[in-house]
Amino acid sequence: MAFRKTSVLAAIGVVAVMTAGATVSASAAPTTSTATAATCHAASGNLYCGNRVNAAIYKSPRYDTASGNPIEIVDTLRSGFSYFQCYTIGQPHGGGNSIWYRTYGDDNGAWGYVPAVDVWTPQDPFPGVNFC
Repeated sequence: MAFRKTSVLAAIGVVAVMTAGATVSASAAPTTSTATAATCHAASGNLYCGNRVNAAIYKSPRYDTASGNPIEIVDTLRSGFSYFQCYTIGQPHGGGNSIWYRTYGDDNGAWGYVPAVDVWTPQDPFPGVNFC
């Protein structure tokens, strides 16, 4: 997935430009607000944004079925920056809303849905992103 590798490097460059001339303390990872400011943007109806590393990608935009059975996890986002094709409304999650973003995984390229709580957007749905 060359796009993700290239985009992560671009995002690192943006963070470096944003912090040029400022006193910055070293940390293991950027804060959510820094990651959001540096990486989220919509283009042609798609979202390009930072996300939780190792986030599960679900077959449907929900954690479980009406009967309580778990929804299949089809892949994983291993990178900290990803492409999201669109958003939809699904089961409520820990982010305080019901927005889920459609994407493909890093392990086998399977398409599915990630809850918005795992995508570092400042608002959901992110402006300019298409509804699935």
